[in-house]
Amino acid sequence: MRFQVLGNFEVLAGTRVRTPSAPKLRRALALLILRQGEVVPTKVLIDELWGSRPPEKAVRAVHTYIYELRRALVPAAGESGECILQTRPSGYMARVPGSAIDVTAFRALVKEGRSALDAADPATARELLGRGLSLWQGSALANLERGELLEAHATELEESRLRALELRIEADFQLHRHQELAGELKALTAASPLHEGLHAKLMLALYRSGRRSEALKVFQDLRRHLVAELGLEPGPELQRLQRAMLAAAPALDPPPAAPALPPRRAPAPPAQLPRDTADFTGRQALLAELDGLLAAGGGTGLPVVSLVGMPGVGKTATAVHLAHAVRARYPDGQLYVPLGGSDPVSRTPRDALEQILRGVGVPADDVPGTLSGRTALFRTFSCDRRLLLVLDDAAGAEQVEPLLPGGAGCAVLITSRSLLYGLRGTRTVPLSRLSVREGVDLLARMAGRERTDAEPEASAEAVRLTDGLPLALVFLGERLAAMGPVSVSSVVARIRAARGRHRLSELAALGLDLYGRLEACLRRLDEDTQAAFLRLALLPRSLFTAAQAARSLGTDLTTADMALMRLTDASLVEAVEVADVTGAGGGAPGITGVAEGRTGGQRHYRFGELVREFARERMADAAVAADGSRHRISS
Repeated sequence: MRFQVLGNFEVLAGTRVRTPSAPKLRRALALLILRQGEVVPTKVLIDELWGSRPPEKAVRAVHTYIYELRRALVPAAGESGECILQTRPSGYMARVPGSAIDVTAFRALVKEGRSALDAADPATARELLGRGLSLWQGSALANLERGELLEAHATELEESRLRALELRIEADFQLHRHQELAGELKALTAASPLHEGLHAKLMLALYRSGRRSEALKVFQDLRRHLVAELGLEPGPELQRLQRAMLAAAPALDPPPAAPALPPRRAPAPPAQLPRDTADFTGRQALLAELDGLLAAGGGTGLPVVSLVGMPGVGKTATAVHLAHAVRARYPDGQLYVPLGGSDPVSRTPRDALEQILRGVGVPADDVPGTLSGRTALFRTFSCDRRLLLVLDDAAGAEQVEPLLPGGAGCAVLITSRSLLYGLRGTRTVPLSRLSVREGVDLLARMAGRERTDAEPEASAEAVRLTDGLPLALVFLGERLAAMGPVSVSSVVARIRAARGRHRLSELAALGLDLYGRLEACLRRLDEDTQAAFLRLALLPRSLFTAAQAARSLGTDLTTADMALMRLTDASLVEAVEVADVTGAGGGAPGITGVAEGRTGGQRHYRFGELVREFARERMADAAVAADGSRHRISS
């Protein structure tokens, strides 16, 4: 949705106009939009709508107006139907990105234009200020009957417009566009017959165009108006300008044109993607699906795709590989932002936006200090561009939402260990383990095809023992390559011997620290869910039903279902169907598909072998620590 303030107040959704027809609804909404992100107390709304004589049931009337506005705005607010108007204890707040309001773009362009003028670049300043002024479609809030608050907002906006116009005129003066300015300034002085500053500009434009007599007549006409209407003489500045024109003072001649600045070299579009790996293997069907989702934007919708999976399953590698494959579709740049969702303290949206804005060329001094200011600036910058934004290791929807670009020509690819509930319009794609065939192929790329061909059974067993996790297979392959003549079967025997006895620690000795990654994933869950995870790992089979989980946890089926849902969302447990657990085909080892919504099989849950080993190692370490504590107490 977009909101127009610079002219008639309008609400637009795509090409549709959704402006409320009732005058008081328009006024209430306009005030909330102009103060977007702030809580507007109910009393303030009452003051704006009725002034000093509110009706007896004004509070109830405001509640009704907000209800009507929500009804009018919800159908256009997005797929989730969430309304932009939110209730707060003392009033109401409009949650609207600054990029959705035309005045935000106007102020940003004026700020850039002023900076260009200060930097002695009048041509750029004129272009930027002209673009900002072109956003005006008439007087601010022209179609509203305004109370004191809206009138103050409209006055401030008109003052901003006038300041922007004066800056653009100054840029034209520096460009020696005096003759073109004369006609425009005549129209402006006719509209503001007592504005001395505009009259001074008109006099100077005429004088420098060789029309001194006309310039002096402008002074005489203004003097008559001032004396007749206000009983005042023109101010000292105008009088000095008139005397200088009468004396043909050389100081009034246009200054020599500034030397032409060298053409600005357009900054190269950002290309921040990490390098792709030459040994990326498999995932062809998944890559085609992701490619289609990113390309399925169209209209005004921003394509946002979330790639979700457990630690080590290859989310970042897959996202980077895909981003390199489609980068030609995004000529305005590719941005990569690590969000640290698995770290003890994840990155703040404000900090991430600073990296994004600096990456697209915004000078450090021009990066706003507030999160809302940074979000508005990035969405304004990106609204007409084609950018690809890769957000790696996201912690949650509240971290990602402020980072999303404003243009439908952009695309966002997110990786996360858990589902991002609340991120509207996101397509979520689960990332499963590699099949045995794909895993052996990856191992061959790392350790050498001749070694895996010589020991096909041992190579397949290595894939199964590492649960088909690409990260584990990459480390195992690198280790084999470094160990020279050591056979695959000897390494497999070493891992198999450690089963149930700190197997993950054995893998860590080979180069894979999966324990710490899983620990970070578990740490983000509440204590009850962590306890359920450890209890369920004690089940005799890695595949189990919700009813079996409930019996193991000693709770009812609903509570067990909720715990399983949280573990599934965190990618620590997989939801499968019993028909899928066949061990055939091209899915993960022992699983041909991971699904939540398919029919044709009873719903089961599954622990990955390495995840199960992690839980058991964790419990064993806790038991050792508890025994040590009891021993210290008893001694």
